[in-house]
Parts: sequence; C-alpha cells; structure tokens
Amino acid sequence: QRILQILLPACGVNFTEYKTATIIRRLARRMALLRMVDVDAYIAYLEQTPPEVVSLHNDLLIHVTRFFREPESFEVIARDVFPDIDVAPRAPVRIWVAGCATGEEVYSLAIVAHETLKEFADEGRIQIFGTDVSDSAITFARHGLYAASIADDVSPERLRHFFVKEDGGYRVTKALRDMCVFARQDLTRDPPFSHLDLICCRNVLIYMDTGLQRRLLSMFHYALKPTGALVLGYAESIGYHSDLFTLMNKKNKIYRKKAGS
Repeated sequence: QRILQILLPACGVNFTEYKTATIIRRLARRMALLRMVDVDAYIAYLEQTPPEVVSLHNDLLIHVTRFFREPESFEVIARDVFPDIDVAPRAPVRIWVAGCATGEEVYSLAIVAHETLKEFADEGRIQIFGTDVSDSAITFARHGLYAASIADDVSPERLRHFFVKEDGGYRVTKALRDMCVFARQDLTRDPPFSHLDLICCRNVLIYMDTGLQRRLLSMFHYALKPTGALVLGYAESIGYHSDLFTLMNKKNKIYRKKAGS
C-alpha cells in the first residue's frame, strides 16, 4: 500500500485495483535488478529516488504487443464484424482500442479496416482512437516508426501498401496515420468515447481485479452503439455480464452488445 501511495502522485495512476500477484511480480523484478531483498529498504529507496518510481511505474504498465497479435481475431473482425457495421450516411466508422500500448494493434485494425471498408476509408470516414495510460507509449505510437522485425508479422504486400522504409525500419504511411488518433487515458477514471462501432480491449482486463473488470465492461457497453461489438483477449471474458453482451465468436472472444440492456 505504501508503494502504491508513492506511485499515485508521482505518476497519476491508481494501481490499487490491479491484480496483486502481477504487482508483486513486477516489484520483485525491480528489486532483483537493484539486488535488494528487503521491502522496507526498497520503499526507502523509492522515497529518495524519483527515477526509480518512474521505472517501477513503467514496469507495471505491461506493453506486450505486436502487429496482428492473435491473427485469427483480425480475420474474424474482417469477415464477421466490419461487414455488419451499420453507419448512417456521411457518418464515420468509430473504433476504440483501449490499452493500445505502442500502437501496433491500432495500425493493424486500421489496415484491416482499410482493406475491408475501402469505400469508407477513401472518404475519410474511419476514425480509430488508440488510448493508453503511458505517455511514452502514446508518443511512440503517434510517430508510427517500427523496427524492421515487424516484417515477421506483416505480409510483404501490406508492408508495401501501408509502410515506408525509413531509418532502418518501417514508418506507417501518412494516409493510415491520419485514420488514427492517439491520446493518454486512464481507463479507471477517465470518461470513455461514445457512439462506437467496435471496441478492442485485448489483454488489459487480465491485469485488473474482478470489481474493476465489471466496471470497465459496463463502461464499454455504454460506449457502444446498439449493434456495436467488443473484442477481448484470448484469456479474457465478459464474466458476469452476459446480460449486456451476446457471444459472437467464442474462440476469439468477440461479443455483440445486447440492444436495450
């Protein structure tokens, strides 16, 4: 509790409703790096060393992501979700990636949306919002410059169409970046977007306790249009919220909002 009290004013993130086991593993990692075994000594070190508070904060924000992670889910979104989107004339398709880390998932969705909803893309009617609690991750995502190793996850055709070789890596094309808006957001306290056709929040809820998961799922339900869809990670589910969502694809954890709930 003392460590979380130190983190809150320094970094602005309340970790009290994150899973304790995850926090303890990350604390143990920081202490091991410093060759410390006494928790009280580590707390004293935190109080006297602001850079270590930042390092601990960054370690607690787990950014495990890559382009087209869990690739089958993107295929299902292209096949079953995007074609069913009901958009009014001249209205945009609105997508939110909550907990977007360094942006790979946002740009992956943008590529799939561009390929599947080309008419909307050509008219500038696709809006994808990527949010994360980490300022550094959001800054990285905005720049859209990634290492050459993304060729392991992105097909040669997509690399040619949606990326430009630059500085030994690949930068997302301006046309694709213009579809995407990145912003810092703390899911635990900041208001959501609204009137959304699709929300992707993959591999974020697994780090939060049950009470916070329930609140976030209720928030996602509110943020979606009556026919909107929610995509979670393979290890996540809607839990007690079967009254709010119906299952579209069990394996890929894709749900449809229950209208009128």
